[in-house]
Amino acid sequence: MPKTTAQRILFTGIGVFFTVIVMAVYNKSIVAGAFTWALFRQLPLAFCQRAPLAFVLQFFVVQKFAGKMSAKYPTDNKLLYRAIRTGFTVLIMCPVMSLYSNILYEGFTLDLIPLWITKMAQNWTFAFFVQIFLLGPLNRFLFGLMFKPED
Repeated sequence: MPKTTAQRILFTGIGVFFTVIVMAVYNKSIVAGAFTWALFRQLPLAFCQRAPLAFVLQFFVVQKFAGKMSAKYPTDNKLLYRAIRTGFTVLIMCPVMSLYSNILYEGFTLDLIPLWITKMAQNWTFAFFVQIFLLGPLNRFLFGLMFKPED
C-alpha cells in the first residue's frame, strides 16, 4: 500500500483511471441498451469529463473518510477489511459521480433527483463488486509491480 504522498497520488491515479473507464463503459452500455465496441469511441471524452473530479474527490475526501470508517471495524481478514473499505469508498463516490454525470448530460431539470436515484441504484452494486473483484486487485497488482510490497 502507498506510504508516501507521491505513492498515494500514483495509487489513486491508477485506481481512478481504470474505475472511470469501466464505469463509463457500464453506464454508456445501459444508455445504449447494449454493450458495443462503438462505446469505446466515447471513452476519451467521458474520461476527461469525469477523471479530474474523481481523482480530487478520491484523493482529498474519500480515502480519508473510508480509512476512518473502516478502522471502526477492526479485522485481521484482509479480504473483509478491503470489502469494508471499498463499501465506504463506493458509498461516497457513487452518489457524487452519479449526480455529476446526470448534471453533465441532463442538466438541472425537474427530473434530476429521480434520474440520480435511478443511476445510483444501477451503479452502486456494480461499482462495489467490480472494485472488490477486479479493479482493486488490479490496482494493488500494478502498484505492487512498481513498489515492492512490505510483508
